[in-house]
Amino acid sequence: MMSMILQAIVNHGHKHKLDTAIIVDGMQYTYGDLYDDVIERVQGIENDNCITHIINSERHIILIDTEFVYEQLILWLAALYSGYIPIVLHPHMDNTYRLQLMNLLGSIDIPIEAQFGVLTSGTTGIPKPLWRTEKSWADYFDIQNNIFHIDDTTSIFVHGSFSFTGNMNMILAVLWAGGQIITSDYLQPKRWQSLIQSHRCTHMYMLPTKLRLLLRWNRSICSCVRYIIAGSQVVDRELLQSLHMLYPMMEFILYYGASELNYISYCTGEEWHDYPGTVGRPFPGVIVEIKDDYIYVSTRFGICGLDEMVTVGDKGHWCDNYLIFDGRNGDIINRGGYKVAILALESQLQMLPTVEDVAVISIPDRLRGEEVVAFIVPVTGVTSEEVEADVRQSIPHEDQPKYLRYIDAIPLTDCSKIDKELLKEWYNKE
Repeated sequence: MMSMILQAIVNHGHKHKLDTAIIVDGMQYTYGDLYDDVIERVQGIENDNCITHIINSERHIILIDTEFVYEQLILWLAALYSGYIPIVLHPHMDNTYRLQLMNLLGSIDIPIEAQFGVLTSGTTGIPKPLWRTEKSWADYFDIQNNIFHIDDTTSIFVHGSFSFTGNMNMILAVLWAGGQIITSDYLQPKRWQSLIQSHRCTHMYMLPTKLRLLLRWNRSICSCVRYIIAGSQVVDRELLQSLHMLYPMMEFILYYGASELNYISYCTGEEWHDYPGTVGRPFPGVIVEIKDDYIYVSTRFGICGLDEMVTVGDKGHWCDNYLIFDGRNGDIINRGGYKVAILALESQLQMLPTVEDVAVISIPDRLRGEEVVAFIVPVTGVTSEEVEADVRQSIPHEDQPKYLRYIDAIPLTDCSKIDKELLKEWYNKE
């Protein structure tokens, strides 16, 4: 049986064989090229150098190990076409974990309906496999594409590995609609902006950390971008204002989701202004409830085995009909009995005029149990003394970080989230 997603690509190829599907650093691939490349890799999939085969009872799993986005996509589609269960490994995966994952995949029970696997981001521990059907995404593509204003005229810039569920879902959803994807295999914001402008991108899909990185390197106005879609990391008014200055025609769309649950809620930039901290209203067909301060979700578009209301450990509350995200379990620093919310403190620090970017971590403290450290990227030309004065004047005394550390850029993980484990390593080396 033909893959639903590959069938959509085939249909677009038949109608518009020469239409461009993907552009990677200027290299263009049409819908016809995409399908032909998939079939070519199918023929050699048993001996492909980028693939590791794992047999689990009667299930055949394929681990895809390459850092090139186009190749990740082609091999993933080729595996589905061949009836295998593909999993794309994250870039720079630790070899010890890779071996552990291989042993795990050879022995665990895999849902009979599973058609592919995804790995959690691993930002709070070792990545784990989750199992999905194509229908859990494909049946929702039309709904999410309508909310994100994606159709066959869309040209969207996406950056990051196909192994991360947000990127994978967005790339497949755009191909489902017959749109065009622009991407780069390099972490070079100047290159990103050049691609966005030269290919007249109508959309951008990036996490706020990468949007801030892009803004640091770009000062030219780009009027072609109509929508900027971002995952629900911390945003602030300064970020939105800066984006509007450089992309004056854009509408900002913030979404909240989880690898296990797909999309949960969304809002526009204007709604975020009206309800600071919100991640919006539930997507159509998704039920959200708050129980004991935790966010519970019911959706038929999640991973295999979710049959009732579930939580991934995120906290929140309602304000009118808008969901306010209060952070993940563990995002609280207990400083001698006083609790400091990391998410709220990062938002407060981010709004200071002397601060360009910030990340907050906790460290052990003999007297108080935990203490607060803020790693700060100062605005160009601002001194550490000016930042410290701003922090002491603007942040309530009980929330103020005990230690301020100044760095040139906030380090990111491969999935574009703040690498707080690395920040802790940096602090411990002092």
